[in-house]
Amino acid sequence: MKHKMVNTLQQFGESMKELGVQQRASEVCTVILFMLSAWIVGQMVWQPWSAASLTSWQPTSPSRADGANPEKVDITQLLNGNLFGKYQADAPVVEKPKVQDAPKSRLNVVLVGVVTSSEQNKSLAVIANRGKQATYGIGEVIAGTRAKLVQVHADRVIVDNSGRDETVMLEGIKYSKSNEKNEHHSRPKQNEPKVSSDSLTKIRDEIRRDAKQIFQYVRMSQVKKDGLVIGYRLSPGKDKALFDSVGLRAGDIAIAINGQALQDPAAMGEVFRSLSQLTELTLTVERDGQPFEIYIEL
Repeated sequence: MKHKMVNTLQQFGESMKELGVQQRASEVCTVILFMLSAWIVGQMVWQPWSAASLTSWQPTSPSRADGANPEKVDITQLLNGNLFGKYQADAPVVEKPKVQDAPKSRLNVVLVGVVTSSEQNKSLAVIANRGKQATYGIGEVIAGTRAKLVQVHADRVIVDNSGRDETVMLEGIKYSKSNEKNEHHSRPKQNEPKVSSDSLTKIRDEIRRDAKQIFQYVRMSQVKKDGLVIGYRLSPGKDKALFDSVGLRAGDIAIAINGQALQDPAAMGEVFRSLSQLTELTLTVERDGQPFEIYIEL
């Protein structure tokens, strides 16, 4: 009997232990279910607010304080302000200032004569280079060089030599910056080839009508040596304008015309016959023992 009661008590104790474990498990499940329910309720309450606060950002156009539409802003005053200057269709051309005291040129050329004009673009210069002499107008490149004639003065010319302004003095005149002011005192009058452009134009028109008229302005007289004609001595005729303008000097000896030697007496007759058909003459002269070629436009 006692033994049965002990067994019964043991079974009751084991039952109580199992009941305690189950109760604890039930409590744990209850806590978990409560927390899960609280999380679900929280999501249901806060999700609408969080969705509204995460709207995508959109740039907004600037607006004026007075509420005016920016598309209707009046910019007439800004356009009329001419911030970059006002366009002028007939704006005057700004001319480059004249250079009178450019440094002495490094070119190995000789300025033989000049024809100055009140209109600078009509001025001429007679320049010799390597024994060849030619007449140049403003803007023309001197043969055998890269220099361009830009100005003509009474005693000098200014050339543009590879972008550098340089002075070429008239032959026989020493370079000096003061020459522009004192040119009339420093230069001998007998060597001045200052020629009126109007007078020269009149002479050229006369020669174009009758080419033989050139010998009224350039006189020629035979020069003999040992009984043979060696050329023709030149001197100015009734008007020395043409004579000076092409760079001739009194006493020059013409030895060829257009490449035809004048030592042959028949050569001058051939020149006279063909003169009316020529538009230009290349005159080869001997000066101080050196040959020079002079171009004459008919």
